[in-house]
Amino acid sequence: MLKAVLRDSLVYGLASILSKGLAIFLLPLYTRVLSPSDYGAYDLLITLGVLANLIVALEISQGLARLWSDTPEKGARQRLASTSLWFTVLMYGAFLAISLSAAPQLNSWILGDDRYLDAFQLGVGFIAVNGIYYLLLNQFRWELHSKAYATVSVVYALLNLLLAAIFCLLMDLGLTGVMLSQLIAAFIACWLSLSLLRRTFIFALDMQQLRDMLRFSTPLVPAGLAVFISLYINRLAINHFGSLEDVGHFGISSRIASLASLLIIGIQAALTPLVYQHYREPHAPRQIARLLNWFMATALVGCLFLALFSRELLMLFTTPKFMAGAALVGVLAPALLMSQMYIFAPGIAIAKKTHWQLWVTMLGATASVAGNWLLVPLWGVWGAAMATLLSSLIFLLFWLSLSQRLYPIPYAWRSIVPAVLMFIACTLLGIELNKLGLTLQLLLPIKSLILLFLLGVVIICGLLPITDLRALFMQLQLRFNKRTQE
Repeated sequence: MLKAVLRDSLVYGLASILSKGLAIFLLPLYTRVLSPSDYGAYDLLITLGVLANLIVALEISQGLARLWSDTPEKGARQRLASTSLWFTVLMYGAFLAISLSAAPQLNSWILGDDRYLDAFQLGVGFIAVNGIYYLLLNQFRWELHSKAYATVSVVYALLNLLLAAIFCLLMDLGLTGVMLSQLIAAFIACWLSLSLLRRTFIFALDMQQLRDMLRFSTPLVPAGLAVFISLYINRLAINHFGSLEDVGHFGISSRIASLASLLIIGIQAALTPLVYQHYREPHAPRQIARLLNWFMATALVGCLFLALFSRELLMLFTTPKFMAGAALVGVLAPALLMSQMYIFAPGIAIAKKTHWQLWVTMLGATASVAGNWLLVPLWGVWGAAMATLLSSLIFLLFWLSLSQRLYPIPYAWRSIVPAVLMFIACTLLGIELNKLGLTLQLLLPIKSLILLFLLGVVIICGLLPITDLRALFMQLQLRFNKRTQE
């Protein structure tokens, strides 16, 4: 299982790096054609999209994922996948019709400015098409077609970048152009996905399979809503206690911090379907623990890089008007990763104890609401960042505790805890360095040394053993020699 996870993680990870890398080039474009308030409105529309993806189709994609490996017969799999697709299309069609009919009222309530009405209408169109696109994209994962997944992801990102340049730079459509480019890109990506999956889907809606999928997935909806509250209530709190401009600063910091998710997206895409297939094997728990060690080593170094060089990254990808939230990146990057690290504790999903998932995510959501309610009025965007970090930590700790009862995994806590503590110390040191007013020529070498120091720490702690590094290097060298000889 470990080799399959690593192989598919590499493909998914490279695809994510390419697509996210292309998406990061949108930041210089967006921050030049949008004001902080416009970007705040854009961030709220994306937040609305995340909420819709959780509730509109009742998380049926998760039900499909759980039943897929238990449905080996080809015809039954076709009906299963097709049922999930047509149910999703019907649900998003209803969402689109209702949203467009009430667009003026919804726009006034969510964005609070009538000049964003056209962008809002295009935004709900994008949300509907994008929800269908994500279902199709995940189908490549369930069928273990990682290369097709990568191809579609990169094409979508390229289209988004190209269309945004046309509508925003050449036609100067502002936020309307941003949403129009995303709508068209999502529509083309849906068409491409359906073309590649033409042997998977048929015109079928099996009511028994639909009930089976919804029986598994529907309890996940409240849990998904709780996760949404944990991660996105901060935008609503900032908009309520502050302004759209504050939301824009927080949103830009979140985009930079989300680069940390590149470290887990590949593993996340590959690990879940393979765990469902191999969890009964006796060596699977130890392999998951080993994979977590490797992930923690790269995650700690990656998050520290973002924390140390957040100002430089914002200088590179944005304009000076968006620099206010640079220091938030060091808090948001680990918070975003912790909210997704539940994949290394699959006991709840394996045991189908989705009600436990609901209670854990509700606990995280409660912590987030309370944190934002108390801290945002006091500290503004800093309060929102700290509330996000605390709620993610509470969620992860309780998830790990419950999952271990159902599917124990031998985590290497004696290696993980010291490395995490040293990461915190290095992050705080980086914050203090930025306050000293040193020149860029002096700051960059010092920050690089801090980063190298943490890399040494994770190796000494055993999260990234020398033997694994040597084996990986030898494997890459053998592949290189083989290709050279060919």
